[in-house]
Amino acid sequence: MKLIDNQHTRLLAKAMDVYSLRQKMTASNIANIDTPGYNRASVSFEEELQRVEELSIDSRELSSVNPTVTEHDEKPILEDELLEMSDTQMRVQLVTRALRHNYEIMRTGITGRNR
Repeated sequence: MKLIDNQHTRLLAKAMDVYSLRQKMTASNIANIDTPGYNRASVSFEEELQRVEELSIDSRELSSVNPTVTEHDEKPILEDELLEMSDTQMRVQLVTRALRHNYEIMRTGITGRNR
């Protein structure tokens, strides 16, 4: 049994990668708001992850879910991009807390001490 490299930590690590990509796309959208001909780009991940989770019992398929970058036929709107950036930051904090909690539980199991 792998303690550190398990399905849960791999999924959380993938989520962190996706959120990093989403932040880059949002930053690009903000940077190019005034660029003529620039179309807004977005990253989708959670919908596909939820779809695979509902369809499969085997949790190994969850790690095969990859993000999708989509270009829309619309200009980016600053307020919407800032909201997207805030939402992504909250998701990053949630995943970070989940990873920290996972490792704290492992440390407690190994050392027998809770801090």
